[in-house]
Amino acid sequence: MMALIDFVSRLVGDVGRFVDIFLNDLILGAGDPVSALLVVVGQVLLVASVAAFGYATIGALLQEIGVTLPSLGGRGPAE
Repeated sequence: MMALIDFVSRLVGDVGRFVDIFLNDLILGAGDPVSALLVVVGQVLLVASVAAFGYATIGALLQEIGVTLPSLGGRGPAE
């Protein structure tokens, strides 16, 4: 149980540290907007892929109990 608490506290602390590094080193310190843009685009791509995978996972789990979510694209289920 202690390892789980340590993990969660480290995870929350690292998020705060990332924001500090992003603001101070990339935006304010480097003066290079391309670096900040690359980090933001990378984060957007990462969040989009995790959201799509999560939607597919939740949809698969809900389909097992009979709930059907709308399809995001493609042909959908065969009729």
